[in-house]
Amino acid sequence: MQSEAGAAGALHGALQTGALCSTYTASQGLLLMIPNMYKIAGELLPAVFHVSARTVAAHALSIFGDHSDIYATRQTGFAMLASGSVQEIMDLAGIAHLSAIRSRIPFLHFFDGFRSSHEVQKIEVIEMDDLKKLIDWDALKKFRENALNPEHPVTRGNSTEP
Repeated sequence: MQSEAGAAGALHGALQTGALCSTYTASQGLLLMIPNMYKIAGELLPAVFHVSARTVAAHALSIFGDHSDIYATRQTGFAMLASGSVQEIMDLAGIAHLSAIRSRIPFLHFFDGFRSSHEVQKIEVIEMDDLKKLIDWDALKKFRENALNPEHPVTRGNSTEP
């Protein structure tokens, strides 16, 4: 993709076809995703955006995490989860995905981009088999049945007058 705007558009399209997917971004990249975030939230698609929160460049580029990027997305309709440590990033990443599937609400999982990328910590990894036990399989089936399919055409994203 040329930018994060294209990545968010590709993610939106993949979600429409019934694929579970997520993206990772920070600062200005997240701001380019905002138009797609409104559509993803409005269509109740279970996306997860993992955001290494950083300062949005104003007077100078900064790598520190002041969270100005994620605060710019509060109005999009995404639920937000904040992680405070490397272990929480691991744990809440899975929770964000499981919650998005069950609730049909997209999640923005964010953490301090400076601290998390400049720390060396050991974490306890969650095994995929343990996560599979937590999936709401009925909600996942319902999401996939609602996906775009040439065998069952529907109209989406139409335009209407007031």
